[in-house]
Amino acid sequence: MLSKHVTKIIQSLEKKKFRDKYNLFKTEGGKLVSELLQSDLKIDMLLAYPQWLASHPDIQGVREIVEVNEREMHAISNFQSLPEVIALAEIPEYRYTETEIRQSLSLVLNGIQDPGNLGTILRVADWFGIRYVFCDMDCAGAFSPKCVQASMGAVFRVKTIYTNLVGLLKKFSSPEFHCYGTFLNGENIYKTELSAKGFIIMGNEGRGICPELESCIDSKLTIPSFADSTYSTESLNVGVATGIILSEFKRNN
Repeated sequence: MLSKHVTKIIQSLEKKKFRDKYNLFKTEGGKLVSELLQSDLKIDMLLAYPQWLASHPDIQGVREIVEVNEREMHAISNFQSLPEVIALAEIPEYRYTETEIRQSLSLVLNGIQDPGNLGTILRVADWFGIRYVFCDMDCAGAFSPKCVQASMGAVFRVKTIYTNLVGLLKKFSSPEFHCYGTFLNGENIYKTELSAKGFIIMGNEGRGICPELESCIDSKLTIPSFADSTYSTESLNVGVATGIILSEFKRNN
């Protein structure tokens, strides 16, 4: 039996201020919940139909398991086609070491405001083995329902950290540690020597990278268009661009 109080808390997690208040986020659907169960994140509550629980008898590491009916699931789900299971998990607070960052390639996101785009970027980062993604406070919330869904579980593995990006870039600034940025007028990425260590900055969907961060960049990159017409697509979606850029970095290293 699901209480009205718990129902209201789950419904409120659609909004960032309540995710912050309760330090919880919601994951819907069997596939994503299964990935969440395999992650290191702390799961506070699992809410599922009896048949789903019966087919998953060995669940461990969950603070509370609640059996729900269709009416209760309808009250707490955002899906038109109701899921069999929903999980509530604690929002993690990640730490990094300077050595980890200096020995790897990380993404830096400046004002990525669409949660779907952010989720796609996290999914791409996961595919290419990027462990850390640094975001400024203008970015969408990594644990918003839309971002969690778009990431297809990558948000459970890729460590997303919200911080002051200018301070971060200045902290790691050195001749051996490169800071790349994506621009429409940068150097052709296919003709540029790329390092296996450094930061790759992806800018806002409309405005690009802000001037404060641009001043920290030592290598400006662009993905050239191969279209025959000058009236082709003006730019790439930031999630698509991130995939192309990470692919080229990994191909070169």
